[in-house]
Amino acid sequence: MITGMANIAVKVADLDAACAFYERAGAEIRDRMPWRDGERADVLLGPVTITLFTRAVYEDAVDLPAEGFLHPALFTDDLEAELAGHDVVWGPEVVQGPFGTRRIAFVNAPGGIRLEFMEQLGPAPSS
Repeated sequence: MITGMANIAVKVADLDAACAFYERAGAEIRDRMPWRDGERADVLLGPVTITLFTRAVYEDAVDLPAEGFLHPALFTDDLEAELAGHDVVWGPEVVQGPFGTRRIAFVNAPGGIRLEFMEQLGPAPSS
């Protein structure tokens, strides 16, 4: 069952310029870091989190434009159940970061996009 939305993922060519744009729009930038042969940063705009990536983890599996919308990331309490019957593009795989430990996978969705399903396995590290 889907339990919530984690973020909206967007691919950008210039992470510095994208972060500066969103900061001018009033966003808070968090957790900028190297990520899977690229970089990532979380953009907090009120109740919305946009995660900017310079490279999608599934980039070698599908055709992607140089920039643009990638996918919504959705929390689930049962990753295997969510993947049943879908065309899995990438994963499942366990990832770790400032968000804690998650098991994630991506599936193809209508409109030429993907959905990311993620199951939280462990909490974010204490600061």
